[in-house]
Amino acid sequence: MSSAARRKVLLIGWDAADWKAIDPLMDRGLMPNLERLVNNGVRGHIATLDPPLSPMLWTSIATGKRPYKHGILGFTEVGPDGEVRPITNRDRKVKAIWNILTQQGLRSHVVGWWPSHPAEPINGTMISNFYQRATRPINEPWVMRKGTVHPPERSLHYGELRIHPAELTAAHIAPFVPRFAEVDQTKERSLETIAKLLADCSTVHAAATWILEHEEWDLMAVYYDAIDHFKHGFMKFHPPRRPHIPEREFELYSGVVEAAYRYHDLMLGRLLELAGEETTVVLLSDHGFHPDHLRPVALPKEPAAPALEHSPFGILCVKGPGIRKDELVHGAGLLDITPTLLTLFDLPVGADMDGRPLLDVFEEPPVPRTIPSWENVPGECGMHPKEAGGSALADMDRESLAQLIELGYVEDPGPDPAQAGQRTVRENRYHLARAYIDGGRIREAADLLQQLYEEAPEQERYGADLVRVLLLLRRTEEARRVYDGLGSVLERAHEVRRQEALAKEGGSDPGSHVPSGRMRVLGVSVLEGEGRYREALVELERLAERPNMRPKLELRIGQALTKLDRWREALKAFERALEHDPRSVAAMVGRGTALLRLARAREAADVLHVAVAMRFHAPLAHYHLGECYLRLGEHERALQAYQVALRLAPGLLKARTRMALLYEQHLGRPDLAVQLREQARDASADKVITVVSGLPRSGTSMMMQALVAGGLEPFTDGERTADESNPRGYFEHKAVKGLASDNRFMADAVGRVVKVVAPLLPFLPPHYTYRVVFMERDMDEVLLSQNRMIERQRRGTDDKAYRVGLEEPYRAQLEKAVKWAGRSTNVHLLRVQHRDAIADPRVVMERVNELLGGGLDVEAMVASVDPSLYRNRSTDVPGHP
Repeated sequence: MSSAARRKVLLIGWDAADWKAIDPLMDRGLMPNLERLVNNGVRGHIATLDPPLSPMLWTSIATGKRPYKHGILGFTEVGPDGEVRPITNRDRKVKAIWNILTQQGLRSHVVGWWPSHPAEPINGTMISNFYQRATRPINEPWVMRKGTVHPPERSLHYGELRIHPAELTAAHIAPFVPRFAEVDQTKERSLETIAKLLADCSTVHAAATWILEHEEWDLMAVYYDAIDHFKHGFMKFHPPRRPHIPEREFELYSGVVEAAYRYHDLMLGRLLELAGEETTVVLLSDHGFHPDHLRPVALPKEPAAPALEHSPFGILCVKGPGIRKDELVHGAGLLDITPTLLTLFDLPVGADMDGRPLLDVFEEPPVPRTIPSWENVPGECGMHPKEAGGSALADMDRESLAQLIELGYVEDPGPDPAQAGQRTVRENRYHLARAYIDGGRIREAADLLQQLYEEAPEQERYGADLVRVLLLLRRTEEARRVYDGLGSVLERAHEVRRQEALAKEGGSDPGSHVPSGRMRVLGVSVLEGEGRYREALVELERLAERPNMRPKLELRIGQALTKLDRWREALKAFERALEHDPRSVAAMVGRGTALLRLARAREAADVLHVAVAMRFHAPLAHYHLGECYLRLGEHERALQAYQVALRLAPGLLKARTRMALLYEQHLGRPDLAVQLREQARDASADKVITVVSGLPRSGTSMMMQALVAGGLEPFTDGERTADESNPRGYFEHKAVKGLASDNRFMADAVGRVVKVVAPLLPFLPPHYTYRVVFMERDMDEVLLSQNRMIERQRRGTDDKAYRVGLEEPYRAQLEKAVKWAGRSTNVHLLRVQHRDAIADPRVVMERVNELLGGGLDVEAMVASVDPSLYRNRSTDVPGHP
């Protein structure tokens, strides 16, 4: 690439910046440089990842990959000497954007990125995140740690650019706390904190501006963490005053966050001036920060609790040559930044990256190129080799660690290095489990959380998240056991604390254990997993009676109402949820789905458009959007929505089916419909399970016989042999009876046909595709056949009693199973009437063959149906018409 053809990109990170706080300041003209950037480029929300922990997020931004691929898993790590230290880049397993550019001969400068210590020997300058923090009083030497600067020979130069907090004067502090003289600094550290944060970000800025003025560059990446730290310390005082904030503190510190933003705007102005108009500027944050009623009043005592103050959407601005002006960009995520940077540099995107180029920012969107993986490209890239050794923690590490402890992100390691190391490793494994969940790798998350819960059952977070993933996997009985066990552990722990409190002189009784609101909401999820939807709704309504709880629970109430098909009430609940949190994508999707079910497709489409604009990686939102357009007759737009849904979730079977229907019935391309169905069969051949279901004695064994005759392999254990009730056999497997407690055996049913009674269908694991032949039979016939079968089993006994009152619960079970299939995007269900299969088996078996993709021996299936076995008919039931 010639020098003239090179595009220069300035990448600026503002940790925790949020439009909710910024827009009022821009409206008042207090952030003119950011306003200029916005007006001459595009802006939008950018969706964060979970867990929203900055070292993990900024590494995902720089690599385009999720944490389980890049390897950075928290704020701290265990060094080779066994001691806990702040996270370094040693465990990063993949190339960052600056490593890729180094291999392409492009020059990058990186300042302050988190984590970037030790500095990597890239083509350019790297100044690590250990650079800016003063670790000694101003009258003592400020030694720069080895590895802080690359190239190392420039360490002395960049050391001289640093600003010590003690160098700041009252004039620097006054814009943040005008009444600073009223602060008693012997008792309050607030001014000291402000001085440290201001000195830190000014030091980063000094290095970045020097580089812009004096070095050649293609990529300049600079990261400022101060907004996040200012917010964690002072957002509680941001107007309007909340009831729990003392008036004196509010009057002193209410302007700190605003001043922090305005200072960053001044620094932005200087960066833009030095970069020049021909530079492409990308400004973003890794997450937002609740400036309003959504911010928790108190934080739980657990590691990384301050992250609960983060909001799921940060800011994104892009401006430069060929970039659209004064426009909005929709659906951006952190994982999209590196693919977009590569596209800006006319380089291919790695197919193993989890993001996509943001083509909507371009006036003329380019056609992105791809490469299987940048990890396989040979040549020096500047990455460090895997760490093989090291010495004890340096004082600078201890100071950085102390800062993380003070901010509440990590626990104090304590005096025992071994225990501290174990806790650190365990916490990072927990972060990995959450990253697996966020990336849709639920089984890996379940395995990891199971280990963590067994190691530390007293950690509520581990058990609670394990319950959630077990419910996602429909391992409901396991989820119930873990939930109940977790409740017992928490109750015992409370009793220990209670006895300790009573043992203290003058100690008061904290009372009996009361489950937290979080645990009770989790219990609601367990009830829903068990199909006890009405009980779940009742419990939510009880919880909503607690002070200030109803607004927080409206989303869950709406979701519970959808499971009961109470769509009008659900719609109102979702609307109330959006009043509480207008940026809740889950509430938007719920509202859009409810409107769709109420035949208000146009309104539903409008709502779902906003949802995918906020969070593009929401496949079900795109799918429901396709359903809206299908109902509205806008077939091309429906096709586009289904295509996006399928791209985001390749296992979304219903989206593929809808696309085939559109091609066949509305778009005049039956050839594409055939091709799509063939691709579906090929893509899912290794994970499709055929299921025969219904009530006992509804014809399930007959259908199993037909499918086996047609060429399918049954999943059976042969233990239940043929008898008078089923002369041709039952085709059952005893493991199916335990489906609700352990569904892992279903891996052995892939590619085969398995019989599952209707009440157990909702417990099928969600990571397979199911084609369900659902047998339905006259209820009187079902009950008569069951009773006669029981009579045969009881011959020679005195037991003559029969269960009564089964008709209503049976009908409820059938309704529940059909609703489950309707909600499950990985399920295709064909309802077959038993009487039709007897009266006209050819028509029925052809339909079944079509459901299963063709290829079965329909003649053999038809021949397997024996009408003489239709022995329990409704005409045998007294009083039946």
